[in-house]
Amino acid sequence: MEEKVMEKKRDAASRLNGVAQDFVRFAGEEFADDFSYFSEKTEENVISLLDVGKPKVMVYGIYNSGKSTLINSLCREEVAETADRPMTAQIAEYDRGDYCLVDSPGVNAPIQHEIVTEDYVNKCHIILFVISSKGLFEDRANYEKLAKLIAKEIPFVIVLNDRGCPMDRRWDEEKRKRARFEHDQELRVIQYKIIQNLIKASGDQKIADRYEVVILNAKKAWTGVVKDKPGLYEASGVEFLDRRISQLLNSDASAAAVFQQPVQNLKECFNEAEKRITQEMSGNSSDDFAMRLHVLESKRDNIMQDLRVLTRQAVRSRLEELTNSYVNGDGDIYETIANSIFMDVEDRYCAKVNELLVYVDHNFRDLNLFKDHMSNLKFDSAGRTGSALAQEEAADAGPGVEEIVLPPEKRGFFDFLKSRKRRERERMERLEREAELRNERAQYEIQEKIRRKQEARQLAESDLDILYREFNDIVNAGMDEKYDDLISQIQQIDCLNKQAQEEGRRRMERLRELRKALSSIENSLN
Repeated sequence: MEEKVMEKKRDAASRLNGVAQDFVRFAGEEFADDFSYFSEKTEENVISLLDVGKPKVMVYGIYNSGKSTLINSLCREEVAETADRPMTAQIAEYDRGDYCLVDSPGVNAPIQHEIVTEDYVNKCHIILFVISSKGLFEDRANYEKLAKLIAKEIPFVIVLNDRGCPMDRRWDEEKRKRARFEHDQELRVIQYKIIQNLIKASGDQKIADRYEVVILNAKKAWTGVVKDKPGLYEASGVEFLDRRISQLLNSDASAAAVFQQPVQNLKECFNEAEKRITQEMSGNSSDDFAMRLHVLESKRDNIMQDLRVLTRQAVRSRLEELTNSYVNGDGDIYETIANSIFMDVEDRYCAKVNELLVYVDHNFRDLNLFKDHMSNLKFDSAGRTGSALAQEEAADAGPGVEEIVLPPEKRGFFDFLKSRKRRERERMERLEREAELRNERAQYEIQEKIRRKQEARQLAESDLDILYREFNDIVNAGMDEKYDDLISQIQQIDCLNKQAQEEGRRRMERLRELRKALSSIENSLN
């Protein structure tokens, strides 16, 4: 893994550790009687999870799909046992050098083995979901598992393991070529069907833009390893997969996955501390009131998580529109798109605020709280412009773009001696060459359009990512303001002791600063 990615993870781990240590000190100063409880909980559930060692890549899929052969090929040595029956009954890790390969029981393994696998998925950074070209690639269980991975936002690659093209030794070379061609076409059809099935299972029409199906032949790769034939290994496609894994491990998604669990655990510690402070400030320490506050805190956290997802969806929904505008050289439309996205985000934000207020009205009606349903989000898009594609150079026209000029057909004194058949053959050859040149020009133009579309998409994704982070900060600040106002009212209305209220405010302010620090780290990872 590249050093800059490790540096990012070390930096995030250091910052999270700093916030966790600050919370432990806070607990020691503010909760003397419960200090050991908070200290142990933070150490076990947060600090101990801040390990930035080797990333884990899990190999997952239906049994007999070639998972073990793929692992051996990636490791270039026989580390996993292979057979035509299920061999993996538990999790096994193999050191690949810059990452660890994790072998797992199959999708249709016994239930106790599947539970172990699903628990371990959250500890992995990338999933390689292996499907055999000769297996049940249309089995619904495959796509249900993949849809769960999409929901968890864990990066994964679908690996279509080519089991080879059957050949008969009696076939001539022409028949072999035709068989290989038909086999390649069959693999492309399977590749297309896999994406379509995943779209149906997940309901996400943009699957093809976010996930890929890598075709390879694990058996061919392993043969290349055993017989020391580098060419065979390279032709198998496993080397391409290895490079793709390295690219994914250098993405932001992998860094976010490492710290997802400790962040959530630290939030739970914050919530518990906040509940105790609010109980002391309100003078109401009954189990019922404590439970209502606890559910309100959980409700707030769930809503914040939903808003992150909804904000990302709102931003990503305009990717195609912004990409096309960049392709057309219309970067000024960025301001309009940004405003439109903000309106969409604000609508979703208001819906979630109302959801929170409905709960408050139902559970704290006796306190007669003021509930503000109006939006408090602010966003100024004036003067913003998007990125621009580099101008195309006229000289870089590519092959076949210039006017097609073929030498004129020569006619000599002896031309009349040519047979009619020969003249017809020469005319056909000339027409075929003209068609080839036109086809080359058309292919180049198509490739140029694809290249510019890809460049425009990269610029649009970068601009939208910046916009997402800004909207995320705006939404977080808005929801914090709404929630703090509700908590303040609860504390004021039900407060029995002014001194306890002032002391509670001071403690809540310290806790709020810790929340902001954690939120900043979380936003930088997402």
